Amino acid sequence: MLKKLMNEAYFTLRITTTGPLLIRSGRATVIGPDMTPVLTFRNNRQEIFLPGSSLKGVFRSHSEKVVCSLKSHVVCYPFAGNEDKGVDLTARRKDYRDSCGAVFTELARGDRAKIDEDTEFVYANSCPACRLFGSTGFIGRIAIGDAYLTPDSKPITEQRDGVGIDRLTGGASHGAKFELEVVSTGVSFETDIHIRNFEIWQLGMLFIVLQDLEDELIRIGSGRSRGLGQVKAQISEQEHDRRPGGFVVSSIRNDKPPRELDEPPNELWGLGRWLNDGSYGTRIDDKVSLPQPVARSPRGIRNLRTFTGEALDNLRTASIKQFTERMQNWQEPKVPLFLKSR
Repeated sequence: MLKKLMNEAYFTLRITTTGPLLIRSGRATVIGPDMTPVLTFRNNRQEIFLPGSSLKGVFRSHSEKVVCSLKSHVVCYPFAGNEDKGVDLTARRKDYRDSCGAVFTELARGDRAKIDEDTEFVYANSCPACRLFGSTGFIGRIAIGDAYLTPDSKPITEQRDGVGIDRLTGGASHGAKFELEVVSTGVSFETDIHIRNFEIWQLGMLFIVLQDLEDELIRIGSGRSRGLGQVKAQISEQEHDRRPGGFVVSSIRNDKPPRELDEPPNELWGLGRWLNDGSYGTRIDDKVSLPQPVARSPRGIRNLRTFTGEALDNLRTASIKQFTERMQNWQEPKVPLFLKSR
């Protein structure tokens, strides 16, 4: 599966702070604030950025919550074995499957080589979140880069004070004061997101997260319960470094017969339709119909299709519908969930 490129999608996501934001660096300054933003060296200076790993964690966490809301026991709990002693495992298992990575690690104790070679088995029996974002048993389909400041955005920060509240007096607790350096409102960042060998329902999972970011329903970073982390995000339709804006989908060009596996302009095919054999737990009908045809444009060995405006809205609606239906009808895995006995 990873040795072939069947289809790909990529876009640039513009994230703008609509409130103060802090993704902590993990270390305090000597004479400055106790909590400061992460920095990177870029454009010959220290610059604030949003780590891709943090963004991917937000995307995955929100996706898992959405899936659990549609149907319980579909996504796995990825941190099996790392829980605190006091955690209620019975309550957790009402909503989550056992960790996909832990299951495959246990199976691999008998024959590591067989599990490593049988990527079809691993992918087919992974939960929806692990199929898209990856696990210790399988690399994910999606890559989210670091979000850097846009050229028209100034890295404005401000300092805020925090204080602990005394539970007895209701006032400020002595010695519990701390200082935060946060990114101000109106600062914009951009990140590139790339998906390869995607199924249509995976686009729907991604579009739900993007839609909730656009509606300012997802907060990121530290201090979210204190009013920090409010952002607004949307797909950029501006051209970047000679790449078209919008949501761009590509497939490998097929200029010679047989042409029966050519994607028509009024359809978008997912991995299952491109494979056309039901392997990897995919479906042959993995496609969506488009109300308006979207033309292909050749670029190297690929055919590109760019979705913007109404075409993007139609794709979002169709793929979210397929995602919802797929999650509600998701079947239990065929592998033994050994952690149930613990």
